[in-house]
Amino acid sequence: MNTVYTAAILGGSGFVGGEVYRLLSTHPQIDVQFVSSESKKGLPVERQMRSFRRHSHKPGLKFSSISDIKDNHYDLVFSCLPNGKLPQMVSLVSEHCTRLFNLSGDYRFDEEAINAVHYPATPGSLPPQVVSQYFVPEFTTPDPAATLINLPGCMAVASLYALWPLVSKQLVAGNIIVDAKTGSSGAGKSSAETHAERSHNFRLHKAFNHRHGPEVTKLQQLTADPLDITFAAFSLDTARGIYVSAYSTLKPGCTAADVRQAFFSHYQQTPFVHYLKNGQVPMLKTVCGTNHAEVATLVEGDKCLSLCSLDNLLKGAAGQAVQAANLWLGLESFAGLDHLNEAGWP
Repeated sequence: MNTVYTAAILGGSGFVGGEVYRLLSTHPQIDVQFVSSESKKGLPVERQMRSFRRHSHKPGLKFSSISDIKDNHYDLVFSCLPNGKLPQMVSLVSEHCTRLFNLSGDYRFDEEAINAVHYPATPGSLPPQVVSQYFVPEFTTPDPAATLINLPGCMAVASLYALWPLVSKQLVAGNIIVDAKTGSSGAGKSSAETHAERSHNFRLHKAFNHRHGPEVTKLQQLTADPLDITFAAFSLDTARGIYVSAYSTLKPGCTAADVRQAFFSHYQQTPFVHYLKNGQVPMLKTVCGTNHAEVATLVEGDKCLSLCSLDNLLKGAAGQAVQAANLWLGLESFAGLDHLNEAGWP
């Protein structure tokens, strides 16, 4: 008989928290027993989620306050809280769960200087009982001792997919320009931007100092060659999706064949990241609504353009968290993720 693991979701009324709940509602071995929302405490969870309008999974489950997590112990907790909220609760939550998957920006960095700029509410240290790991499912080996698993930001992970093989195989050096475009759901439900501003529009969101930029610069850890990475984010007129274009310069002697081999060798065994060949390029319609990411490369002389597309709420957040939990539990990668379909055509 398969083991069933108990789970809690913190911040379950937001876009990402709602997606985590939706994915786990069909997961064969993870059972959600607690969902927090301070603003909706006491209200039925599924009545507040439009994706459950025509079916129900646990009609009796109600939103709770985070402080109520102390009443039970959970195998897994998925924190989808806004940046700055988890540090206020991490001691309490970690005492009442075996493993905490963090989808916010808190604790992605050990460097106090980075946190001071991008995550000022994150303290410099964790409680002594908490062992932290920054985790990208396709590149990082799970640490069995880790109790706090910090997942990358959506635009950051798309950028890492586009660049990791180039950097890890020592094919590029010097300047790298990352152009990341994102859908409106990335701003969350509390965004002040109206549909009238976003619709039929395209604009710069943030240049140079976006909080996902330092995550991309983690690539420097993979090579002794100096990298100078510039990251800029732009707003798309779409609800879901991220499209990253990364421009780099190949080192002397590196060829298009070397690039293809690097990407093929990295992604041939990854169930959710797919390297496209034969002239195919990533698109939003082929990944939105799924936990899949598409990657492609184009080379002209020593210039390389690497591309990645993914769904920011799924592969960039909720789906990635479920995928990570599956890895830690030793379950099939597709558990809870195999029913997702791409967006409709045309």
